[in-house]
Amino acid sequence: MPQRPDPIAHLTGRLSGGPRPSGIALPGGLGKFTPDGAVQPFPGNTFLCHIDPATEQWNALREVMEQIKMSPFARFFTFLPSSSLHMTIFQGVTSANPMPEGLPKGATRAEASALMLDRCADLALPARHRVKVQDLFAAHSFTMIGADPDQEASLRGVRQALRRATGIAPPDFDDYVFHVSLAYLIDWLSESAAREVVAFSTELNTRLVSQIAPIDLGPVEFCHFETMHHFTPIRKFA
Repeated sequence: MPQRPDPIAHLTGRLSGGPRPSGIALPGGLGKFTPDGAVQPFPGNTFLCHIDPATEQWNALREVMEQIKMSPFARFFTFLPSSSLHMTIFQGVTSANPMPEGLPKGATRAEASALMLDRCADLALPARHRVKVQDLFAAHSFTMIGADPDQEASLRGVRQALRRATGIAPPDFDDYVFHVSLAYLIDWLSESAAREVVAFSTELNTRLVSQIAPIDLGPVEFCHFETMHHFTPIRKFA
């Protein structure tokens, strides 16, 4: 099963060759957020499952987010709206992700979406999955896994089916870790600050995260987005 990287190495940037964390860019650059945490336009499409806000589990995830927001470490992150809590199943098209096979690099999102939906027209996917929170990673992202081995295998099978159908071949396909993001890291941390964040994350895991019950996910949704703050369902695979 794919694993998270070392959280200290992740937070300090030792695993990256870039000047900033992934998704962070100067205003007008190809980033999801600016270095001060402001949301930027970043249009694309994706396949995901929203977390139902009417459930106790959604409230539990939100409570963890609120604890992070109230902590001294909130300044290291830019937070996502709790209304957008979701688990990505398969990455679609953005300025940073590849186009479906057969489309030129300069194709529009509308062209990509039309082709992807046409290719997935006869795709039969499970209407439901059950997942559980494995842990809170580096105080900003829940690591998610299938609630049992069969559910994990089914989720991986859905990714395989979507890769074949869409013609999109993500470079990190085999290493992808299912997750629910709460926030984005906006800058690399010092070693000491990273260790404090990881200790805080461990404390939240013990106190709150370990108590979160398995989560029932509904159908996979093909969504459009303009920013990381909202994902609009275009089609549900039910």
